[in-house]
Amino acid sequence: MKIEEEVLAKLKPDAEDEARINHIIDLLVKKIMGTKAAAGKDIQPYLVGSIAKGTHLRDPDADIFLLFSPDVPREELESVGLAIGKEAITGREHYAEHPYIKGEFMGLRADIVPAYRITDSSQKMTAVDRTPFHTEYVKTHLAPGLRDDVRLLKAFMKGIGTYGADAKTMGFSGYLCELLVIKFGGFRKLLEGTSVWRQGLRMELGPGTDRKFDSPLTFIDPVDPARNVASAVSPDNLAAFIAAARAYLVAPKLEFFFPKPLKPLAMKDIKARIAERGATVIMTMPMPDLIDDILYPQLRKFERNAMQALESAGFRGIDSSSHVSDGTMAIILGLESSKLPKASLHRGPPVSVADNSASFLEKWGASPDAASGLFIRDGCWHVYMKRKYTDAAQYLTDALQNIDAGKDLNSLKDRVKISDSVPNNDAIKNAISAHLDRRMPWERD
Repeated sequence: MKIEEEVLAKLKPDAEDEARINHIIDLLVKKIMGTKAAAGKDIQPYLVGSIAKGTHLRDPDADIFLLFSPDVPREELESVGLAIGKEAITGREHYAEHPYIKGEFMGLRADIVPAYRITDSSQKMTAVDRTPFHTEYVKTHLAPGLRDDVRLLKAFMKGIGTYGADAKTMGFSGYLCELLVIKFGGFRKLLEGTSVWRQGLRMELGPGTDRKFDSPLTFIDPVDPARNVASAVSPDNLAAFIAAARAYLVAPKLEFFFPKPLKPLAMKDIKARIAERGATVIMTMPMPDLIDDILYPQLRKFERNAMQALESAGFRGIDSSSHVSDGTMAIILGLESSKLPKASLHRGPPVSVADNSASFLEKWGASPDAASGLFIRDGCWHVYMKRKYTDAAQYLTDALQNIDAGKDLNSLKDRVKISDSVPNNDAIKNAISAHLDRRMPWERD
């Protein structure tokens, strides 16, 4: 198809790109093995990932594994691996099951990851030890003619916002994309196959397993049947891929691969849209110096717990979202209203239950928190009670210290600003625009 040819023309590395990438990787491996930390060590550098499999796009990451003997203690593997990475590239520590270095070398993004050199994936001593087996599996089972199909799928996933198994995206990894193309036999065949996909779908290649996974999508790792390759995929990202696949097959267009950027709304439009939906409370704070895999789970936790706190106080939630832009974090909490009446109806026990009725009458009969006299409705005692809080922003401000935001964000609560009006700030306006404009990426104008 012409559109897919255009995509490949834009994203597939040409001969010059390949030569440059291979040259940089050769230099990087030489630098790794020439570091002081690697001197005298039994370490085998091993290229894994999309470059090794021939499924990379024009701007790839280089994933270099440092394979240590299984006899090396775990502490030494980590300390030496980090030392080599810090000497070899400009980067910083990240964490999977154990730390590794993510950075840049001669313009190429690179990960340097220590792992154990094992001969069978069942011998894995750390979670990443299986990765070289992933590389070999794809190289063996992906027909050369399907490499471009993988590239198309990755570009499609990037365009619709579902590519990446990291904590920020919660989507489809490159390895999962490769397995899907192997299983379905091509990009378009995969899209056609999604017509019957449902939440809870389970797929596999090769040896199966009876192990159950509580995930929206399960794809059994052919290298390690105890692992679900699709464990990172969120329910919304699975649904987004299904919706995008159906829409593309009906009306294919380049916007699935190269969506138009989200346009920030004018302030008057922001206010009008918020008024149509109810109200919002906006929490903002400076972005801390945390890697994404630590930051985003805590930010989502903060968002979730803040909304639960508001709902426990009687404010009815509609939706919420969290955003990071230009060094600022924003949590946007959509409510039916940010104001409540001064009193709420409180239902008591049935009049027929004597002991409970007596306790209720004693508690509320002369309570200063009662906003009415006691009365009977539907056979039960009732009373209107005064609310302590009628303003959502004020309640959240006072309750903030009791809301769990996660280990790192809890220490930053004194820098949180809470408001039910939209600050005239570009970063916040971008976040609000993304919250209010929920069109799918390929539908933007």
